[in-house]
Amino acid sequence: MAATTEVTPDVKDRKILAEMDMGARQPLSSIAKKVGLSREVVNYRIRQLERRKVILGYYTVLDTAKLGLIYCRMFFKYRKMPAEKQDELLAFCAKHRNISWTISGEGRWDIVLVVLARSLGEIEATYDELNNLFGQHFQNQHVSIAYWVREFRHKYLYPSLKMDNDGLVVGKGGKAAGLDGTDYEIVDILSKDATASLVGIAKTTGLTPKVVGYRIKHLIEKKVILGFRAIINNKLLGYDHYKVFLTLQDIDEKNLARVTGFLRYHPNVIYITKPMGPYTLEFEAMVRNTNELHEIMQQFKQQLGDILVDYDIYFNYEVRSIRYLPALATSEKAT
Repeated sequence: MAATTEVTPDVKDRKILAEMDMGARQPLSSIAKKVGLSREVVNYRIRQLERRKVILGYYTVLDTAKLGLIYCRMFFKYRKMPAEKQDELLAFCAKHRNISWTISGEGRWDIVLVVLARSLGEIEATYDELNNLFGQHFQNQHVSIAYWVREFRHKYLYPSLKMDNDGLVVGKGGKAAGLDGTDYEIVDILSKDATASLVGIAKTTGLTPKVVGYRIKHLIEKKVILGFRAIINNKLLGYDHYKVFLTLQDIDEKNLARVTGFLRYHPNVIYITKPMGPYTLEFEAMVRNTNELHEIMQQFKQQLGDILVDYDIYFNYEVRSIRYLPALATSEKAT
């Protein structure tokens, strides 16, 4: 594999990335005003960031709870799996109606899949299907449901800018929102491209741009849509992606707040997950090297060592797909 040439965005590009990070759908004029450039220059710079693969695409963050979906993760370690079989597995995952995220990595597991399903039966069926097709090459399997996932801005890319630390919380939205077929059609389009134009969505759905805009606003108000994000190529910017599995003790409400508070305000942390299973909490961080990750864990131990029992680290090499709306949701939208 050819070495990746690291890209260093200038100050203006970093400010644009900061705006696109969780505001990918905002008007260019709004970004221009915030970063102190003209609309034309902002548009040019965004196109250049896309051309240079700093921005890989755009996705919409949806609350899976509002869609009536269970958020499940499946972890697999390869066992003598030939390269062609790995390619077959990745192709299978890319087309599977329940599999929404595919992450390749190194360490305890080689691949992590996010499965979104309407029932435990669908999760079981997906797990069995994977094992029937590829199980002879799997080992060290681990399945865990996520109660909730909190996403944060990539604050480490623009440390001089004041950013909120609240993030977006997936999975805490309560009961399903009861969307109609047209809502699902709009959400399906936005899940693939968060920047899709009102005119383009209108042509696909047969609605007017005004009605499309109204429906998107309504979906945001109902908290079905939580945000519109840019997919930032952190590897190209010189950062590695790690996931840390924490085993904690004495986790009452106060201690949980201590842990989440530490993680929320750390500039390198981009996700916190509350899982069902052997681990108490998980977080993901972007770092330039293992020394930075070591520093994060040392800070954690210093501040929270009284409740830390153990931790495991997993290296996310590449996020191959991100999709918050699985095919099952749109295929069953009329039910």
